[in-house]
Amino acid sequence: MSVNRWFRLVAVLGVAAMAVGIGGARLPHAFAATTSPATGSSPPSFQYEIEEVTAADLPYTYRSGCPVPPEDLRLLVMSYRTFDGQDAQGRMVVHEDWAEPVVSVFHELYDQDFPIARMQLVDDYQGSDDRSMEANNTSAFNCRSVTGQPGVWSQHSYGGAIDINPVQNPYISSSGTVLPPAGVDYVDRSKDAPGMIHAGDCTVQAFADIGWYWGGAWTSPKDYQHFSYNNK
Repeated sequence: MSVNRWFRLVAVLGVAAMAVGIGGARLPHAFAATTSPATGSSPPSFQYEIEEVTAADLPYTYRSGCPVPPEDLRLLVMSYRTFDGQDAQGRMVVHEDWAEPVVSVFHELYDQDFPIARMQLVDDYQGSDDRSMEANNTSAFNCRSVTGQPGVWSQHSYGGAIDINPVQNPYISSSGTVLPPAGVDYVDRSKDAPGMIHAGDCTVQAFADIGWYWGGAWTSPKDYQHFSYNNK
């Protein structure tokens, strides 16, 4: 059974889950809230939608010649926990093959109360990876080169990589350059600050459960924010 079919089966059979299609272009999903026995109120619940995208939806992150066409990408609109403990709704674009598995990862992070600073399309930063990182933005698709390797497609170009809380989880080059610069306060990985990712924690495990790899496990460079399906 394929990954996508397995996650669709889970969505149908999972406790209090539902999936409804609208016109074939938008696939909204919502996990129903449970009722608190003590108060009778419904606590916040993880919710998400999966939508098709076009080139017009990606004015800065897609261009002719990119390795994956827009019709193979999907927009995820999903819940996440903020650093102040509030619920927020974020947006992220990934390859259609990974849409539902990635949703399962962020559902787990939501349930674990893992905080995320923000989750916006890199188009909101005119396609600039530097600006997106400086804003501490959690993101995925962006048709661009590998950092420091012009002309080599990044895995973000395929919708098969995600960066999480770049400030708390910086990229550290072989020469010691820290990106974003604000991440210098988090180079010491013995810290246990909110939003940081460590080996074996809930974030690394959630991605491992769908077969993805963590850049923080690389020898050099170190990319603590980075997860990808092929360890690149």
